[in-house]
Amino acid sequence: MTSEKKRYSYYEHTGSRRIGHSSSTLEHGPVDECEAYVQSTPTMIFHAPYPMEKNPTAASRLRPLRMRQAFADIGYHVIDMSGTTPERRRKMAALKKNLRQGMKPEFLYSENSTQPNVFATSVKSGFAPMLDNAILSLVRRHGIPSGVFYRDIYWKFAHAPAKTVIGKLSPFFHRLDMRGYLRNNVHFFLPSEGMATYLNLPNDAMFSALPPAGDSGRTMPLPTGPLRLFYVGGLGGHYRLDALVAALKQEPSIELELVTRPEQWKAALAQDSSLGSDQIHVHHLNSSELDPLYADTHIGILAVEPSDYRKFAAPAKLFEYISRGRPVLVTAGTEAARIVNKLDAGWQVNYGIADIAQILTFLKAHPEDVKQKARNARIAAQTNTWRDRARSVAEVLTESK
Repeated sequence: MTSEKKRYSYYEHTGSRRIGHSSSTLEHGPVDECEAYVQSTPTMIFHAPYPMEKNPTAASRLRPLRMRQAFADIGYHVIDMSGTTPERRRKMAALKKNLRQGMKPEFLYSENSTQPNVFATSVKSGFAPMLDNAILSLVRRHGIPSGVFYRDIYWKFAHAPAKTVIGKLSPFFHRLDMRGYLRNNVHFFLPSEGMATYLNLPNDAMFSALPPAGDSGRTMPLPTGPLRLFYVGGLGGHYRLDALVAALKQEPSIELELVTRPEQWKAALAQDSSLGSDQIHVHHLNSSELDPLYADTHIGILAVEPSDYRKFAAPAKLFEYISRGRPVLVTAGTEAARIVNKLDAGWQVNYGIADIAQILTFLKAHPEDVKQKARNARIAAQTNTWRDRARSVAEVLTESK
């Protein structure tokens, strides 16, 4: 299969007339609204057990949006199978009809949720624990290979008993999802190869590493002026910045631009009042509003408290930083540190106040080192785009036919 495919138009049926589109992504409506399939054009199915968000604030919702668009960008006609439970039911019925009529998608790619599929969207719209398994079974019966990006396994690292009904039921439904994936010979795309150890997959041929990526053509020059740091993401839990915040006090001229959700900021500030420092500027923004902050900062931050989970987790924010040409300060011993070292696009540091303060002092005194790592980040950004990840998926799944 060639890496770049020819773009084309599709027709969406709207009443008695047809409207031509230049995009190759079917974003709205069930599959059977697309009447005129060009059989010579490669087609793929994009599945997610939840609706797509236009301007997500969470990385877990940004990634599927980027991947769906990336498949279209490399030339695939994208059949969208995301949505609420009723929407996915309707789209499955339309897909079944089109498959019977001879439509031949090359593969199905799915982006699962942190939650079990059944809880990925509100159960108020319908409770269908086997719906997504049925979609996978449908394409398998038609000889269409499928793959799923298995996002994370937080549920295997729970440190306290679940308090909610959904929390208590989730482990059962996670295992149910896993049985469905295995029964339908799904290929697992994982954030890193290290995560496979915790999934107990039958053989190595069943998985591939598919780390996050960044947008193409988004790199920026470094700003002038005093050193400024940038962090975007959650606070608390798996993302504790306590040591970094304490280390900042030893370098008063260094400032941190911090983007997080309002409720997480409120909870974190209640636990640690030092977050209210004049050196820390807090923002509550969505993914489309971050470029001005990237333009004003020098270094992306992933110097979070280490854990067993961090040994194989690859945070989406890592490649978001790199895609803007920002080198990354990352905690040693993590998967993110392994990637940063491989790309030579940042610095790893032991998680501790003294160690972080020392590297901040060094970076403040050596702007030439920051510039060099930023150059390396811009180079890495060119080959770590969402289109690159979409090509990797296509190559793996089409070769498995």
